Amino acid sequence: MKTLAIAFALIASVNSFAGVIYSNTADLSSSTIEHKLVDAEYKLVPTKTEIRQIPGCVATGDRHPVECQETIVLESQPVVAVNISYVDHYNRQEGNQKEWLTLNFKLEDFDAEDVAELKAAYPTWRHPFSRAGSRFVRKNLELQVVKAPRTIQIVDVRNSKICRTMENGEIEAGCVERLVYKPAQTTVKEVTVLKK
Repeated sequence: MKTLAIAFALIASVNSFAGVIYSNTADLSSSTIEHKLVDAEYKLVPTKTEIRQIPGCVATGDRHPVECQETIVLESQPVVAVNISYVDHYNRQEGNQKEWLTLNFKLEDFDAEDVAELKAAYPTWRHPFSRAGSRFVRKNLELQVVKAPRTIQIVDVRNSKICRTMENGEIEAGCVERLVYKPAQTTVKEVTVLKK
């Protein structure tokens, strides 16, 4: 009976671990324009979570299926999250819709007083009129965007065996695909957030 209870507990919850990625730079498509350093915010990034079954939850409701799992944050790491907006010419939907990039920095990278001001405005949804994030950016950071060459891997069509896809989406019967890759050059927009 005890073994059954332990097995049920293991099935009912699943742990997940992740580390925070700290970086001051990211690559965006060369088609992006209007890059703007918008603001910064104090954030808690989950580093250990657990997915649990909600007790008494019935997965099929009267009208809509119900999600019977919840994610519980067990551990998190505080960061300074810097938000950058941009527009992508090739990814336009309606007008010049902004897209977002967020880069994480360690708290120790900045003056403790400036971080404390950001922390006082956390969580952002509770302080919608706070200017702490934009003041932090003006005082501490600047944005650099340059075109940069990158080497990427693409399919070498001449040396690969590519199977034909039928109308129903299935691969041609008996065909075994063999993909060979080769290096190719491309250009990206390298976005870097620099400390003043």
